[in-house]
Amino acid sequence: MNLPQFTGGHTILTVSEEKGASLNRLLAEFPPGAVLPTRWLTAHGYADNLLPKYVAAGWLASAGRGVYVRTGAEPTWAGAVYALQLLLGLPLHVGGLSALDARGFTHFLRFGSKPVRLYGPSRLPKWAAGVVPQHPLQWHSDRLFNFPENASVAECALVEFRPDVERYTLRFAGEERAFLEFLDEAPKRASVYEADAILSLLTRLRPGRLQTLLAHCTSYKVKRLFLALAHRHRHPWLAHLDLAAIDLGRGKRSLVPGGKFDTRFQITLPADLDAEFR
Repeated sequence: MNLPQFTGGHTILTVSEEKGASLNRLLAEFPPGAVLPTRWLTAHGYADNLLPKYVAAGWLASAGRGVYVRTGAEPTWAGAVYALQLLLGLPLHVGGLSALDARGFTHFLRFGSKPVRLYGPSRLPKWAAGVVPQHPLQWHSDRLFNFPENASVAECALVEFRPDVERYTLRFAGEERAFLEFLDEAPKRASVYEADAILSLLTRLRPGRLQTLLAHCTSYKVKRLFLALAHRHRHPWLAHLDLAAIDLGRGKRSLVPGGKFDTRFQITLPADLDAEFR
C-alpha cells in the first residue's frame, strides 16, 4: 500500500490517489444506478489499468465486464440507458413495448422479466445485454421509418421522458411511435390481441403526429394493422387522419391463417379478436 508522503506539513498525493479523489467527486454528481462504461471513464482520463484499484479503494464497483457503478449502488435499466444516451452519445431511444410499459399501458398484461427495447441505427455494446439481467437491453433497428437525416427529434416523434423514480430524463418514443414500433413485431414476436388491448387505452394520440409517422412508415403491414385496429375502437383522433394520403401498398396481407379478413384495409386479423383478452 502506498501511503501519502508528508513534507513540510503538506500531503503529497500520488497521481493515482489524485485521480481517485477526482473520480470520487465526479461520482457524487451521478445518479446512484447510473452505469459508467470503461470507454467513458478512459475518455475522461481514468486509465483502464487503474480502474481495478478504484474498485479496491471503494470508489467504484464492477457491474460486469466493461462497466462500473458507484460503490453501494445497483445498476438499473434506466441507468444503463443513461450511459448509452448521455455518456456515450449513442442515437438510441427506448421504444416499442418498453416505452408503452413505462407509461403504464401494459402493466396488467405482462409480468416477470421485461427486456428494454432500444431502437437506433447501430447495435449496442456487448455489456448492455447482461448489466441488468432482469431487464436486458435489446437492440432493434430503426428501419421502420424513413425520416430525412435533418429531421428534428420532435419530427421523429421522440420525446424526453422521466422513468418512474428517476431524477433524469431519457429519450423515448412518443406513444404514437412506440405503438407502431410494437406493431412491427406482430405477429411473430408480438401478440395482435395484446396490441388491440393496448390500443383500446390510447385515447389521446395526436393525429398530426400519427399522420407524419404513417407517411414515413416503411411497412405496409404496420400501417394496415394500425388502421384496422384503430377502426375497431373508434377513438376521436381517428376522424382527423387523412387516410387518402397514406400509402397502404397493394395486395392482401395475412397475419394469421384462417382469420377474419378486413376488406377495407386488406388484412386478415384473428377471427376471435372480439373475445376477452387472454
